Amino acid sequence: VQASKMGLVPGLAMDLNTGWDFRLERHKEAARKYVTEVKPQLLIGSPMCKMFSTLQNLSKDKRDEGWQERYVEAVDHIKFVVELYKLQMQGGRWFLHEHPHGASSWDLEEIQKLANEEGVRISVADQCQYGLRNWGTRRNVKDRPAKKRTRFMTNSEEVVEELRRKCLGEHIHEHLMGKKAEAAAIYPEGLCRAIC
Repeated sequence: VQASKMGLVPGLAMDLNTGWDFRLERHKEAARKYVTEVKPQLLIGSPMCKMFSTLQNLSKDKRDEGWQERYVEAVDHIKFVVELYKLQMQGGRWFLHEHPHGASSWDLEEIQKLANEEGVRISVADQCQYGLRNWGTRRNVKDRPAKKRTRFMTNSEEVVEELRRKCLGEHIHEHLMGKKAEAAAIYPEGLCRAIC
C-alpha cells in the first residue's frame, strides 16, 4: 500500500498468507523465476522468526518431538531467501533482510557469509521509532509503543541509512509476548515509508 502511495510499483507478497509455501520445490522454483524474470528493484525478506527467537532458545529443555524438524525447515527457509538475495545482487538489484535483533538466525553460516559480501551492510532500529504500537491498557486499541529492536541487512546504502533509528527511552514500551508478538509482525506504516 505504501509503495503505491509513493508512486512505486508493488511486487508480490510471497508468504503463507498469500498461498506461497517455500517447503514446496515448485513454489521455490516460481520464486526464483519471479526474481530473475520480473527483476524486482528491491526484494524484502522477512522469514518467520519463531524458531530463532530468544524465548525458543530459553526453553530448549521443553522442546517437543517435532521441534527439530521445524527448526530444520526454518533454517532451510533462511537458506532459500539468501539464495534469492544473491540472485538480486547478481542482477545488480537490492535486497533487504529483516529479523529481530536477538534472533539466533543472525548466527547462521549463510547469513554470516552474506553479511561479509562486498556492499552488504547491517543496521539496527527500534520499530517504535517508525510507529509500531501494540495493545496496552485498553483492549483492542493499539495505544502503547512497541520497541521491537530489529536488525536489517541490505546492499542498498539508502535503505540502510533509513533503518537505524533508535529509541531514546522517552516512552514506556509494551512487551511483545504471545498474540502481541504476532500482531507486531506487521510492519508499521512509518517503517514501510522508510523502506520505500
